[in-house]
Amino acid sequence: MSEPIRKTAMEIVTSEERQNGWAPHVIGVASQEKEHGCDILSTPPEGGEPHPVEVKGWGEAFIGARGQFLYTQDLRASQMRAAKNDPNFRIEIVANLTRYLGGDAPYERLTLRADEITSAQPRLWEVTLDGRQDEIRQGPHRRSP
Repeated sequence: MSEPIRKTAMEIVTSEERQNGWAPHVIGVASQEKEHGCDILSTPPEGGEPHPVEVKGWGEAFIGARGQFLYTQDLRASQMRAAKNDPNFRIEIVANLTRYLGGDAPYERLTLRADEITSAQPRLWEVTLDGRQDEIRQGPHRRSP
């Protein structure tokens, strides 16, 4: 996701959280985001434990010309763990941000709750490359034409 899309999605979600009486705290440190599985910890209006909130920004609209969702929402393993460990975990998706930022259309929102997230099916697997730096091979330089 591009930085303008991400920044705008975060601004929209935190603003709407505040408008609804919540107290969002943007984590802002990658290691802590991975630990919590989210971008924001948002305290409910009545107080209590903050709810973990992951923000996803889409440049495109949710629904395409054929009336169906254009994409699925990918999840990280840390986000799946967070959803399994906390029933208050949610993903806030903000879509149509390219047109919104261009002034052509409103943004779109969709909330996924922990119970919906934990029903996700694995589609991709990620191989970690850490520790393999010494195994990287380089080819020759490209010759100028």
